[in-house]
Amino acid sequence: MTVTPPDFPHSTAMNAYGFYCIPGTFRKREVSQMLLKGEVNEPRTLSLIQQFVGNGDIVSGGAFVGDFLPAMSRVLKRGAYLHSFEPNPTGFAATTMTVALNDLKNVKLSPVAVGDKEGVLPLLIADEAGKQMGGTSMIVKEAQEGRTVDVNIVRIDDLVPDSRKVSVLQLDIEGYELPALDGAVQTISNGHPLIVLETLAAQDPREVETKLREMCPAAEYTFMGMMERNAFYKPFK
Repeated sequence: MTVTPPDFPHSTAMNAYGFYCIPGTFRKREVSQMLLKGEVNEPRTLSLIQQFVGNGDIVSGGAFVGDFLPAMSRVLKRGAYLHSFEPNPTGFAATTMTVALNDLKNVKLSPVAVGDKEGVLPLLIADEAGKQMGGTSMIVKEAQEGRTVDVNIVRIDDLVPDSRKVSVLQLDIEGYELPALDGAVQTISNGHPLIVLETLAAQDPREVETKLREMCPAAEYTFMGMMERNAFYKPFK
């Protein structure tokens, strides 16, 4: 297939799962460095996720450069989809190329952020020195000239059709996980997915467990533990 490269300097990386587009401005980021060395980002997390996919869909984001997508895409059953998103414009372009490089037909990629309601919010994409933040880009309250871009916010419940059963919900969105969960009530209630959330140092995983049990009491979500900076919440019904 023909792959149209993005219109910015970039490199191509490769590991056991596939090929990746690495923008020049992201080259020094931790995940980029791992991919350029042929390594897999969070291999134990990916391995555990693969065991819980079953016949369902996956929701995974933010995508960064699509480093999780080849591994997740290839374990999906026929007819299942990987719903992903990346609001950072450079990251979205890189992920689009990663999807094309690996010919991933079951990936539905959107250039949005996820939250509890539709809207437009500023996304911080550069630090005070002007360095591109890449995967650490985050939603902030106020726009900052030269450092933020406006991005569309959608609910996961609107990103994923009601007819789809999601088996795994994996989010790495720099502290915006709770609003994202508020916008995923229907998706979680429909499929009782394994939920995997990146957890920052100031966050208490037990608070998320309480929230999930209130949101979806039928699933009896339980915090199972931490691995590679991710908190795992398993449904028991």
